[in-house]
Amino acid sequence: VRFKLSRMVPSLSSTVNYTDPTVEPVVTENSVIRQKIIDSQFKCYERMNRAPPYKKKGLFCNRTWDGWLCWDDTPAGRLTAQNCPDYFPDFDPTERASKYCDETGNWFRHPESNRTWSNYTLCNSFTSEKLKMAFILYYMAIVGHALSITSLLISLAIFFYFKSLSCQRITLHKNLFFSYVLNSVFTIAHLIAVVPNPSLVKKDPVSCKVLQFFHQYMLGCNYFWMLCEGIYLHTLIVVAVFAEEQRLHWYYLLGWGFPLVPASIHAVARARYFNDNCWMSVDTHLLYIVHGPVMAALLVNFFFLLNIVRVLVTKLRDTHRAESNMYMKAVRATLILVPLLGIQFVIIPWRPENRLAGEIYDYIMHILMHYQGLLVATIFCFFNGEVQGALKRQWTQYKTQWGQRRRDHCSMRSTSYTATSITEVPVYLYHHDSNNEQLNGRYIEDSELVGWIWGNPSLCQRARPGERTHHIQTASASDSSGTEGSDADWE
Repeated sequence: VRFKLSRMVPSLSSTVNYTDPTVEPVVTENSVIRQKIIDSQFKCYERMNRAPPYKKKGLFCNRTWDGWLCWDDTPAGRLTAQNCPDYFPDFDPTERASKYCDETGNWFRHPESNRTWSNYTLCNSFTSEKLKMAFILYYMAIVGHALSITSLLISLAIFFYFKSLSCQRITLHKNLFFSYVLNSVFTIAHLIAVVPNPSLVKKDPVSCKVLQFFHQYMLGCNYFWMLCEGIYLHTLIVVAVFAEEQRLHWYYLLGWGFPLVPASIHAVARARYFNDNCWMSVDTHLLYIVHGPVMAALLVNFFFLLNIVRVLVTKLRDTHRAESNMYMKAVRATLILVPLLGIQFVIIPWRPENRLAGEIYDYIMHILMHYQGLLVATIFCFFNGEVQGALKRQWTQYKTQWGQRRRDHCSMRSTSYTATSITEVPVYLYHHDSNNEQLNGRYIEDSELVGWIWGNPSLCQRARPGERTHHIQTASASDSSGTEGSDADWE
């Protein structure tokens, strides 16, 4: 087996040290592929030895191992097929590999090489389309986390600015939002600095593994703060008696402290037993050290969701409302709780084998995973009635203050115009009319008119300074229509 595999992949002995027990194995991508092939070949020979002989009549092709897959006994003239192997990054396990047994009972031989040949062309036939989809999903992830960070920071600013929103529930929301922000920051850093940089992965710096450690830690924090939200909601709705007596330091310990334990254990185990470059490989069971507690938290939240919905439906039934209204509210509450508690990973945990269904699954999962921060911020901040009320009050207060400043500014301009009118009007009147009694009457009327304009600032808002004279002239002319020649003199 070692000899045959070394012919397929010549650098077998140069990558993993099998002889010196003091040297820790350094796992590379090629060594992982080779190990997969070795395991598959060993299982194939075991299965061929255990399987009973072929008992059907007629010619058939003997069971065989072709170097990648194991093929059972096949009747002559039959095409057999199975899923492609997952050894290589460009192989799609949902596609099919095939092998033909001809009418003489021999496996098909390729006409050029005259060797038995298995058809693996479909395994990577859609490589360009898959590469395009991979880029789409890659940028979807980056954009989703960027939008999540922006919306979460806006939500946190709102929570910290409005003191009227301070309560235990909002405090938990703040910590949950902080965990989303940090998780998105480390995810973007990993996607930008590590994933598209094979030269960095090949160098395998310590900083790369430290980034992966914090990425795993923040992933755990994200889901355990979801668990904290679930525990709080369950206590608030189901055990409402203790709603005002919850101690938040236990939530801090669970949300920020506990995820450090599995992340640290995973880092030590990864460095000791599966020390691949930048710890990027997912072909290791050591990931269950982190993902196991995450799945446990999600299952507990799933129980909380079911119990909360049960209590909500019971309360709605006790209020004697219409059945349709009752179920609509229950569904609405469920839809609000699902993105918060991360139940979508429990509802759809397996990827379909069909290619089109698998692509749809990938898009849905990317939206649920990478846009979850945006969704949570929208539902629990922007659509929150308390937050909307606080924003409306702040907006009303701003409009009131802005309107008051405009009125004060208009009043100052009116005061300046009044002083100008008092000093200039008598000069015009003395120049055009020597009747002192009529002059004094006109002077009194004009002063009262200025005072009337001062008390009506809307005139100031509708007219420019050059236009106010026309309003004063018109009003003055109508008030003194009984004075002969005074209209012309005023104009």
